[in-house]
Amino acid sequence: MTSYHRRFCQLAGRVVALALALSMPAALAAAAPKGLTQGDWLVRAGVARIMPIGIRSTIPTIGGDVKTPDATSPTLDISYFLTDHWAIQLTGGVSSTPYRLADSAVGDFDIGTIKTAALALMAQYHFRPGAVINPYIGAGMVRSHPLRVDPADNIPDFEVESINSVLLGAGLDYDLGDHWFANAAVQYLRVPTYHFEGEGFSAEVDMDTLITGLALGYRF
Repeated sequence: MTSYHRRFCQLAGRVVALALALSMPAALAAAAPKGLTQGDWLVRAGVARIMPIGIRSTIPTIGGDVKTPDATSPTLDISYFLTDHWAIQLTGGVSSTPYRLADSAVGDFDIGTIKTAALALMAQYHFRPGAVINPYIGAGMVRSHPLRVDPADNIPDFEVESINSVLLGAGLDYDLGDHWFANAAVQYLRVPTYHFEGEGFSAEVDMDTLITGLALGYRF
């Protein structure tokens, strides 16, 4: 190879290397996660652990304490980003909750199972719009409406009322790239006094709820 060809190849190699170096930041920027910003829709599906806390109950005549177990439930929510920092989240679902009376004057026994539909609306403030990790806090309301009441054996039919509860939450979204996000969240549900009313049976229950969840989201 002549010195001319050698110098040409060296120069061409340098030009190619320079072009690659100059184009790399743009390519990386194009491939970088976009995060969540104004105008985005985010749909998440996941699973949540629902844990009743601070249960307090009043049972006339026979006394005792109302108990309900922890539960695991699928979750689905949708969020819309009004601005880079502010989003609204809508969550809906149906759950079945068993109730049991313990330490009453006539012993322990099942009360029944209540199937409930709930709809939650939360306003959220996101601290790091456009970032890979975007933590947020939020507050809102939950409307719970009983769909069906199944009394346990030897328990008369009873009714429960619809209630509105205060919801507080915190969480974070992690940008996985290509429109996908991982989410972890914790929520505190402040539930007003819950009334059970039936023939020869009544109860009042105060029960707050702690909810922890993991989800996978997709941005539109």
